Formats: sequence, structure tokens, C-alpha cells
Amino acid sequence: MIVDCHAHWYWEEELAELARHCTALRLGRAPDGARLVLWQGSVASHIPRWADDLADRLRLMDRLGIDVQVLSYGALDVNWGGEAAPVLARRVNERLAAVCQARPDRFRFLAALPLLDPTTLRHELEHALALGAVGVAVTTTVGGRPLDAPEYRHFWREVSIRRLPVAVHPCFPADGPRDDAGSFLLAGFPGETTRAAARLILAGVLEECPGVPLIWSHVGGALPLLAARLDAGYRRFPRCPRPPSEYLARCYYDTVCTHAPALECARATFGAGRLLFGTDEPHRLDAPHDILATVRGRPWPAAEIAGTLGGTAEQLFIAPRD
Repeated sequence: MIVDCHAHWYWEEELAELARHCTALRLGRAPDGARLVLWQGSVASHIPRWADDLADRLRLMDRLGIDVQVLSYGALDVNWGGEAAPVLARRVNERLAAVCQARPDRFRFLAALPLLDPTTLRHELEHALALGAVGVAVTTTVGGRPLDAPEYRHFWREVSIRRLPVAVHPCFPADGPRDDAGSFLLAGFPGETTRAAARLILAGVLEECPGVPLIWSHVGGALPLLAARLDAGYRRFPRCPRPPSEYLARCYYDTVCTHAPALECARATFGAGRLLFGTDEPHRLDAPHDILATVRGRPWPAAEIAGTLGGTAEQLFIAPRD
């Protein structure tokens, strides 16, 4: 089985609703017809025309032999909508659930959640799980706040108790550059992932909430390179009682990457059992077939490649939960 753990779905109506409630956000068009999501004039997301085309998605999956995709709302944070976040989360979750209900053999989804209010969060989480959500997706900052903010500790406790997988996707930060044509999207997003992971660890969130299977996007950004550096400095942070590499070794990392040495570094740092195949569909910045070929081309034992392509994800997302 091949499971694509990093895939997204977008709808024009929800994008317009998000922009309506967030003054920093507006929508534009790229020359190729793609929808541009602009944060204070900077390109925060580039969404292709086929983002909500079920037939196109199934053709791609069939061509590559992908059995299941795990869908999320990607780099878009429903909490940008402020007081409208609960309504936006509900709409996104019901839309994602509808895709899964149309083809339950091919899709699963990760819930979008309004994080600030514990009661509202719990209510929407219960609703999403009832719809079939297999985990949660959050962005590297939520509502402009870092994931380790005290306001979000209730979220981490909740998902830790439930042992729900949480996929973290980079997004454009509130203090990001203005009028950026896309350099931050390309080079800054992996940095957002790296910084979010370091902050969660050093603030003691992963010590306090050990039950969360965390999934970091794009091979974890620079985390495979910086694990030793984090270990060298963690004693300055009293809430982090053990080397950060120990927490990183408990996380998962998707393979949205066609640079073979980067995958080799992640495997050497975290182990092949922590890698999950992903395509970032529908964005196709790294062509899905090239990502698949890069993983299949690694000189790893066949069992490790099979685990990366689907075996590990099957245990996280497909197998029945207790």
C-alpha cells in the first residue's frame, strides 16, 4: 500500500470566506490561472486550478499507484478568521469529510481546528472525529501566535491524551515580509517548520504532552541538520529536561522532497521508520512522480522503502484505533 500523508484540498468559497474575515489576506490570480493567497501583499500560497478536481486527483493517484491520500487544509490557518474560526473550521472539515465519503477507499482527512477557546476546540474536534477525521492538521503559527504559546497548551494536552496524529504545515507568519513574490514561500517555509519544532521542544510542550505523534512537513525543514546543534544548547531552557534529539526521534517527517541527500540525512538522523511518503498535491512544486522515484531509488532495504511508502502511515492513519 502507498499512502500519501501530505496532500491538500481547497475550495474557492472557503478561500473567499477566509479572506473576508482576515484584513491582512486577499486573493489574486497568477498568470497560469492559479489562485494566489496574499498576506500583506506577499504570496502565502499558490493554489492550482485543479485543487478541487476529484477526477484529476484520482487520475494522478491511479497513475502513481497511490492507494490513499490523507487530506488537510495545508498552509491556510482557519484561525486567521478570528471570531469566525469555528465556522471556518466546521466548513473545511465538512468539505474534507465529503471528499472522503465520496471515495472512502481513497481518502482520509485531518481536522482543522479553532485553537483559542478550549470548549470550542473540543466541540469541533469531537465533530470532526465523528465525521471520520484521523488526526489534526495545524500550521506553524496559529492565529499569529507560535504553537508553544500558553494559550495553546490545552490543545496539546487534548491531542496527547487522545494520541491523535498532528501534522504541522508551514504557513506565512504574521511578521513575515511584505510584498514578497514567493521567495519566503520557497525558502522561508522550511525555516518556519524548523523554528516551530525547536520552540515546542525547548518550551517543554513535548515533555508535557508525550502522546502526540507529530508529523513535520518537507523532511522537517532543517531539523535533520540541526539536531546536534539543538542538543548542544538545550540546557539553557529549564523546561526542556532532555536533549531535543530525543523528542525529534519520536516525531515523523514527510518525504516531500526530490533531493536524495536530504532524505538520506533524515534517515540517518531519525531512522527510516520515521519517514512518511508525501506529495504536497495539488501544488506539485516537486512533481509527485519525482518524489516517488526518489524514495524508490534509495539503496535502503526493501522493508524500509515499503514502510516509508505506506507501512508506517497505515499504522498511523488506516489501521483501526483502540
